[in-house]
Amino acid sequence: MGTPNVAIGLLDPQAGRLPLTGPPSSCPPKATAACCARSAARGRQVPGDTGHTSAMPEKLIPPNPPLSDGVIALRPFRAGDAPAITAACQDPDIQRWIPIIPVPYTEDDARRFILMTLQAWHDGTGYEFAIADASTDRYVGSIGLHVGPNPRRFAIGYMVAPEARRRGVAVSALRLVTRWGFERLAIERLALWTLPGNVASQAVAEKAGFRFEGLSRNWESDRDDLPVDAVMYSMTPDDLADARAADEAAAGVPIAEVPRELRAPGTRAAPFVELAALADLARGEMRRVTRAGLDLLVAWTDDGIVVTDDRCPHMAAPLSIGELAGCVVACPLHEGRFDLSTGETVRMPTTGGLDADGQYHLPWSPTGAEPKPEPPSRKLVARRLTRVSRLRFYPARIREGRLEAQLPILAE
Repeated sequence: MGTPNVAIGLLDPQAGRLPLTGPPSSCPPKATAACCARSAARGRQVPGDTGHTSAMPEKLIPPNPPLSDGVIALRPFRAGDAPAITAACQDPDIQRWIPIIPVPYTEDDARRFILMTLQAWHDGTGYEFAIADASTDRYVGSIGLHVGPNPRRFAIGYMVAPEARRRGVAVSALRLVTRWGFERLAIERLALWTLPGNVASQAVAEKAGFRFEGLSRNWESDRDDLPVDAVMYSMTPDDLADARAADEAAAGVPIAEVPRELRAPGTRAAPFVELAALADLARGEMRRVTRAGLDLLVAWTDDGIVVTDDRCPHMAAPLSIGELAGCVVACPLHEGRFDLSTGETVRMPTTGGLDADGQYHLPWSPTGAEPKPEPPSRKLVARRLTRVSRLRFYPARIREGRLEAQLPILAE
């Protein structure tokens, strides 16, 4: 099973433990006192510090009509959602990635959770939505925005039922609720966290415009009251504006989807740096851009714009002077071909060598060319040990008509 779309919200120091991911109704009995004590400690005001705790915002009523993108609709929970919530919480991945939900999870847990969410709406301490199919009103997940002690301590979390995953449900719901929350609650920082290893949920956060911050150790406790680490993300008003601008720009100029695991090292929390004016780029073309000693290849492929290193992964020749056909770039030396949408080697260079998985490929000659036998030598040994790695990519976006990418360099 793959990782599900699950992110866990922070705890509310004023209302005990109300998870933002939806179904969990409470801490396990033996953990409740300790969890609530920790929650209260997190929200405690330091004497003399007037900036950490402020008056609660005015409570809101559920949006009418519901928040919707035409595919999903976000509404308050209903008693009739209990069976669907219970069924979703039988999923082993949900039980793994939301470590605070009761196991086993019963309809009584679901009913208690529904009552807690409705009470939170009434009290103005949290805004939990059922994610429903817009055409059938069928429950497919949960998402909640949690009110903190001040505008910098809000949080959000979500969960998608197994049958509704991999259809963009979590990203759509997260965008709808974050935009509504920032507009209605004057949020200054919105936190979102997942467990380490839940890469699907982390990808959802990033697609919605949340920025990676780091690993918070011993951030939460599991259902056995043992500490667990958390991968922390956040969004500020500036991040939201950037995400909106990127969404609008992407409608006409797509940024290619590249494998998340092939991001260049150090880019996850790196700043976005301007590379080029969009007007200077053209479909099917490539160019070199250099920033802080990094030579970058900007290529507008059939799948969209990508940013990678401007060097062949074999002999470091500049790919920008090669040829681009669709998504495949040809190295100007040694006949290598590389897929800019997947990072994979399409054709090994004529010199052979190790591929990215460590398999050795013999040297070869282009059609019509005479084979070049090479006697045993140190050069031949070096070729046999030369690895042709996968391409690495720099996350990119369009902002105000300009292409930007996350680069692991210090801002000037």
